[in-house]
Amino acid sequence: MAQRDDHSHEERRSEEAAGWVARLQSSDATAADREGFAAWCARNPKNAEAYQDLSSLWGELKEAPVPKDRLRKLRAARRARRAATLGILLLAVTGLGVSQTGWVERLQADHSTGVGEVRSVALPDGSRAVLNTDTALRLRFDGSRRQVELLRGEAYFEVAPMPARPFVAVGETLEATALGTRFAMQLSQGGRGPEVAVEEGRVAVRSREAQVELKAGDEATLGSDGRLILSRPDVAEQVAWKDGKLVFSDRPLAEVLATLGRYRRGSILVLDERAARQRISGIFDVANTDEALATLEASLPVSVTRLTGLMVIVRSR
Repeated sequence: MAQRDDHSHEERRSEEAAGWVARLQSSDATAADREGFAAWCARNPKNAEAYQDLSSLWGELKEAPVPKDRLRKLRAARRARRAATLGILLLAVTGLGVSQTGWVERLQADHSTGVGEVRSVALPDGSRAVLNTDTALRLRFDGSRRQVELLRGEAYFEVAPMPARPFVAVGETLEATALGTRFAMQLSQGGRGPEVAVEEGRVAVRSREAQVELKAGDEATLGSDGRLILSRPDVAEQVAWKDGKLVFSDRPLAEVLATLGRYRRGSILVLDERAARQRISGIFDVANTDEALATLEASLPVSVTRLTGLMVIVRSR
């Protein structure tokens, strides 16, 4: 068990180092970024070593076109450790490593989850929050207010009635005030704006441009033009993750894989439109995405190839 924990720590360190390489090499790196990097290095000498290793690899890979040459480098890697390291750096270069690290938000949060983790937490007022994968939540509770700030990811709230102290969830450019209810809030994901979905009760949702009151079964998504777009999805299906399940009804494979990708480290790439358009219905366990991938490969005309522990390729067969 100790050996597995050590491996997990090293994997996390490599991810963080990859994020720093990508960030500091970026033209928009700020003084605050450099200060944060210095503090990260100071916490553990191994952090600086990991950064130096990946920084050297960056010099080898940064001119390679995406994705063909980089995938060829991955295939050519003979040692599992080096292949895994190259995979981590590839994710950082393409922006995925940074998006899945989330260390800044976790430092600011009162409660957080790692990639693939779903956890329920009791709030000070008797309410309950369930944090989805890779989520960070900050609490601001006092005598007059109950406010939670979703810094990252997605959370589901079961709100204890307390009319004198409104329960307010804040995330990106949306604010949701619960009127004794159960609802979920998700930040921007896969090109879709932040959203609020109500399973029970009513929720007042406000953006900079608009305000609307949602009832059970309603969802509001912030559009690119600032409008709140209302819909009536299957909310119970959407929030099944809080019970450890992912439920899909006639969804395109590309969407299913994007969701599965949120529960595992690394990336799932679909190489052709024929595979991406395959339709799928099913129920999968959030704790076993490898089993889900095996099921998809067995039931659809697609092949699943694992290049490293951090890279999965899906294509038609």
